[in-house]
Amino acid sequence: MTSYYFILGRENKISQKEVEVVLASFGFGLISDSTSIIAEDILEIKLNAGSPEIAGLMNILGGTVKIYQKIAPVDEKLTSLLVKENMSKKLIFGLSNYSGKQIDAFGLALSAKKEIKKPLRIIAGKENNRLSSAQSFQYKMDIENVEYGLFDTGVGKLIATQNIDEWTRHDYGKPRSDARSGMLPPKLARVMVNLALGQIGPISPIRLICVDPFCGSGNVLIEALSLGCDINGSDSSDKAVLDSRINVDWFLSGRKLKAAVSKQDATKYDFNKINRDFVVVTEPYLGQPRNHKLTIEEEKEAKEDTRRLYEDFLKNLLTTNCRLKAICLVFPLFELANGKKLSIFDQCIDFIRKIGYTLVCPPMEYGRDYQVVKREIVLLKLSADS
Repeated sequence: MTSYYFILGRENKISQKEVEVVLASFGFGLISDSTSIIAEDILEIKLNAGSPEIAGLMNILGGTVKIYQKIAPVDEKLTSLLVKENMSKKLIFGLSNYSGKQIDAFGLALSAKKEIKKPLRIIAGKENNRLSSAQSFQYKMDIENVEYGLFDTGVGKLIATQNIDEWTRHDYGKPRSDARSGMLPPKLARVMVNLALGQIGPISPIRLICVDPFCGSGNVLIEALSLGCDINGSDSSDKAVLDSRINVDWFLSGRKLKAAVSKQDATKYDFNKINRDFVVVTEPYLGQPRNHKLTIEEEKEAKEDTRRLYEDFLKNLLTTNCRLKAICLVFPLFELANGKKLSIFDQCIDFIRKIGYTLVCPPMEYGRDYQVVKREIVLLKLSADS
């Protein structure tokens, strides 16, 4: 068994769930004592897998920014690790402190350089004595150069970092973008697709269809295509359908995947027309944009209008055949003027259970403190007796 450190993104609870689901999907499995949460944003996981396999997961995960392989105990000297590295050329070296101790990572790296007397270029971390994922990617610290991570339980060597350029392309490179209908961040869309796919079991060679009935400008569709799924998108808006079609065509660019985008009302669409196993990953309409916390009158309006949309959609989706395997969707979470929160999911949960859905895990909140409308990520499956 080898230990790996997964450095999670800002929404660490959602990211942790994604890591667990993806590892299970690829047959790595997780036993009860194999995962340790050593900080809010750090998982240490013991796995019976080599570093190339684990590093390859970075092309799949949306919520993990770095992966380190544990290579030494916590008290190992930095110099003894560096002398083992290939220094046939001038090496770029970085040190990131993820431990709970106050450590001058750059100073420690500089001392090691002087001691071993080798040609090293040291990169100073920009984020709390750590190299940012952008720095690690820019300097190819996981491929051509070396970055060590100092953890409370050991020393790790960077084996994978998030591809900043590719995520930027997904976010800003699309030909069509709409702040009103396409606001789901690409990384969150990827996480949600992974959460839904993970409910099916080990990865199958037979491609699934990922269905987004509120596709907006197509962020979920693009992330599903990235993972090798065929896609079926729809929306009641002509503009959203056109935007999604253009964005999907842009992303496919020769990829041999099946993609369909059409104008449909998600509360009335016959999902039985989808003749293969599928998952639903979507963000329905969250209500009108808000720049202030909701008053009592606005709370009542948001509760009635938004809840009705979700209930009508989920009820209609339930009329499908047994090919529906999982649902991952966003519910709005409103900040109220009285200091409380309005969870549309809480308003709907009794109805959801009554008509035949099972909640896979507690809803996961996503959003920054200043946002009036946050998201709750909900994972559902059909009840066994549905």
